[in-house]
Amino acid sequence: MARILIVEDNALNIKLFCDLLAAHGPQPQAVSDTRQALDTAREFDPELVITDIQLPHVSGLELIRLLRA
Repeated sequence: MARILIVEDNALNIKLFCDLLAAHGPQPQAVSDTRQALDTAREFDPELVITDIQLPHVSGLELIRLLRA
């Protein structure tokens, strides 16, 4: 089962992503705060990260750079 990390600050979008993914098999894990995303990624070990670009604290692009490092 694929592990997918969702980083999104909008609760409605998180629900939509999680519901759609869970209905098709992948195991979604969502965080709404980019400051938690790195710790969650280390624990959850996702195969895919779906992130919003405009997030508070750290942009989605910077988050991806940090995750890759």
